[in-house]
Amino acid sequence: MFKKQNKSAEIQTKKDIIIPTVSMDKGASPAEDQANNTVIARDVCFEGNLRAVGQVYIYGEVQGNIIANEGIVKVMRSGLVNGNITSQELIINGTVRGECKAESMDIGEHANINGALDYVTLSVKKGAMFVGSVETSRKPDANPQTNIIGLASASAAIPGETIINVEKADVPPGKKRL
Repeated sequence: MFKKQNKSAEIQTKKDIIIPTVSMDKGASPAEDQANNTVIARDVCFEGNLRAVGQVYIYGEVQGNIIANEGIVKVMRSGLVNGNITSQELIINGTVRGECKAESMDIGEHANINGALDYVTLSVKKGAMFVGSVETSRKPDANPQTNIIGLASASAAIPGETIINVEKADVPPGKKRL
């Protein structure tokens, strides 16, 4: 009548990844916040196009395009994306091969990007590697203030492409680093 349930089989087959989030909306519950998170785990290879709402975390590999028009895409240090990424905000600290389009881009120190960038605001940290083309989507009437730290050419570069190797430099207040 009273049996002890065997939960060991359930634990072995069920592996949930829960990423804690902080909600700016006081009315939203943590379950609602996590419902809008998409996670590609470290040992996962996803093949196909991914369309998501909310935050997308890439720890593994994605072979296809990622579209999160109203969300944030984060390619973590172990992450690899072979495809195009379109999002509101894009944070890259892993490897991306393809076109990236976002209003705000943050390229981390371990990023390795081969493709094209289309952005409104861009932040690049020392150590990042980028090969490809860059285009800004700023309005023509905007007065952009840029500070290019360094451009390096490489013999392996494809003609017409630029390799940007970011070096550490002091950027005055009010200036932006490219």
